[in-house]
Amino acid sequence: MNEKRLSSQKLLIIGAVILGCYLALILTVASLGQTRLKESQQREIQLKIESYATDLDNFFTSTQEQIDYLAKGKSMQTFFANLAAGMSYKYGLGASLNTLTRDLSNIVLNAKVNEQPIYSNFILTDYAGKVITATEKHHPQMMDVSEYRSISMGKSKFYPVKSRRGVYLKLVRPIQYEYNTVGFLLVDVNNSVIIELATSKEYSDTYSRMILQTDLGDLFIWDSFSDNLGYIRNYLDNSLSFEIPIAKTNFKLKTWVQSLEAKDVFTSRWFVVALAFLSVPVIAGLYYIFKINSTNLVLRTTIAENNKKKLVLEEKNNQLLIEIDKRRELERLLAYQATHDALTGLVNRKVGNELLESELMNAKAHGSQLMIMFIDLDSFKQINDTLGHLAGDKVLRESTKRILSLIDEADILSRFGGDEFLLIKPNLISMEWAREFAKKILDVFSLPFSWGNKEFFISISIGISIYPDDAENSHQLLANADTAMYKVKESGRNAFHFYSAKMNIDLERSLALDSRLRQALTAERLQLYYQPIIDLKTQKIVGAEALMRWHDEQFGFVAPDEFIPLAEKNGLIHQLGEFALNSACLQAAQWQSISPIHISINVSSVQFRYHDKLFELINSALAQSGLPPEKLDIEITESLLFDHDDGVLAMLEKLRSMGTLLTIDDFGTGYSALSYLQKFPFDRLKIDRTFTCNLGREKSDRELVSAIIAMAKALHLHVVAEGIETQEQFEFLAERDCEYGQGYLFMRPIPVDEFTQLLLADQQHDNGHHGV
Repeated sequence: MNEKRLSSQKLLIIGAVILGCYLALILTVASLGQTRLKESQQREIQLKIESYATDLDNFFTSTQEQIDYLAKGKSMQTFFANLAAGMSYKYGLGASLNTLTRDLSNIVLNAKVNEQPIYSNFILTDYAGKVITATEKHHPQMMDVSEYRSISMGKSKFYPVKSRRGVYLKLVRPIQYEYNTVGFLLVDVNNSVIIELATSKEYSDTYSRMILQTDLGDLFIWDSFSDNLGYIRNYLDNSLSFEIPIAKTNFKLKTWVQSLEAKDVFTSRWFVVALAFLSVPVIAGLYYIFKINSTNLVLRTTIAENNKKKLVLEEKNNQLLIEIDKRRELERLLAYQATHDALTGLVNRKVGNELLESELMNAKAHGSQLMIMFIDLDSFKQINDTLGHLAGDKVLRESTKRILSLIDEADILSRFGGDEFLLIKPNLISMEWAREFAKKILDVFSLPFSWGNKEFFISISIGISIYPDDAENSHQLLANADTAMYKVKESGRNAFHFYSAKMNIDLERSLALDSRLRQALTAERLQLYYQPIIDLKTQKIVGAEALMRWHDEQFGFVAPDEFIPLAEKNGLIHQLGEFALNSACLQAAQWQSISPIHISINVSSVQFRYHDKLFELINSALAQSGLPPEKLDIEITESLLFDHDDGVLAMLEKLRSMGTLLTIDDFGTGYSALSYLQKFPFDRLKIDRTFTCNLGREKSDRELVSAIIAMAKALHLHVVAEGIETQEQFEFLAERDCEYGQGYLFMRPIPVDEFTQLLLADQQHDNGHHGV
């Protein structure tokens, strides 16, 4: 019995030990399981809080992208482009500012998350902090922006701002224009959106508290500790805390969560007894722990994959933003080039016309006067040809500066053509004011231009027309100003003219004459008349000057002084010159059998621009007519001496070597200079009729003619005097050894048949005197 009892006791002891070990094992396993559960739940809470931080990060990123897009948008860039171009608020700048303000207000109204507005206010300042516009009616005039100037170009940044109602966030975006920071966009972010984003995922399984921590203070998000008044006194010491930084900001998301020890399963006094009978639930609990761990592993893997995808997406977004920026910059450049002149920065012809239409409408609405000026640089082509196009470009830029220095902010200056500017002056005060203003423009162009170590002068021609005196629409205003400007060109340049109705009459006559002249050339209605050139000693005919005459059916006699300049402008001068050379040479060749006279033919300076072609034409005329070269006298105007190239001089040398005579025509009326006479191979010098006709009245003309004759003799040049009409003039010139003369005293220009009879009579009466 004792052995059985002992044996049973041993069994009980062994059983108790086994049971104790079993319970200890269960407790150990349960304790380990509880610890693992605690860690898993803490990790789960941390992952949820990290997801809050990710949501805030995504919200901040998308907000920054939206504001970046706005800062680079059309309305923002258009406003600063107009501001940089110097537009006034009355015109282009005010309209672009209204458009920009409207766009900002629309974003405040329409940008929402869960029906909560994202932004509460936009403020746009310039670089100094002066407020340009804001979406709130009451806003400050100046903002302190010194802190924001350190923001990297093309980036935006969140700043905390402390106010009476607490801390709120401000998003600051520097505005760039042409790679310079020109202003700042200050955006107040609505706190309720941030709270809404976090509160929608509030961890409600336990007591918790969440704030967004900034340098200036905390932005409160939620606090459920206040529901448990006993617990709130020590939650900071016993709660779990998490602090997660928000990417790309200086903010941190800080959270306190109720410690799991407060609900620890070990706090139940029935736990030990329950464990003995609930081994299955314990095993199930372990299984649940493993499942939770597995779930957490899957969740971490998913988050990692999402982060990888997010990085790839961010990289693609960055590349896309770079391409968008390039495209916008190209579009901005193309838009600028489409409306502005690249050299001077002025608006171009198209925009100038549009602005003229706009100003004309304003003038009509307010009953005011509007003045436009065509300003054209005289002889600008000569600058390009002699000094080069770089010098020409500098002249255009300097001319722009000089004109801009005289005009008001409301005035408009555009580059209308190569060397032509259009100036629009609204609200003209008076005609006298316009006259004084034109004089000021002429005065600033009296100063020299410089290129390298050279100085030169450029004059301008100004044509002026005024609304409503001269025209009612822009097209006619421009046409009238252009007509007035060309009137200045014809009158000698370096002046201004107001448009008058007579100019239109002259223009209409010029256009009609142009058409009639073309028809006359085709129908061979032009004629050559001949005026004898007399040897003043023998009074015999030694030559003839071929002069072109035109009797039109509609206009009657048209003077050469009118149709020759017209032919030089429209290109018909080459056909007229060819007709004159061929006809005169052929006729002079026929006259050689009567008298060995020479024939003088005027050649336009325009023809000399094509000197090779002109040389071939002269050679051809001599060859076809059989006229000896020494019987042909080519008369050249003084203007050619000033405006020539080496090719012209070479051509004249070739003509001279052939034996052809060369005469400088109208001497004294142009760019008379001794150096020119020495440089060119002239045989004769022809004194202009303006000096000859006053020999009997003006002492200065007598002295000047005497000096010209003496100078010609010194240079071994023969002298021909034009316009001899009186015996007194004839005797004065003969006394001073002037060899030849022509004028009405001897004979006016006559048709070919009459001149032939004159030559025959001259041969029959060698000593006769022929007057008119």
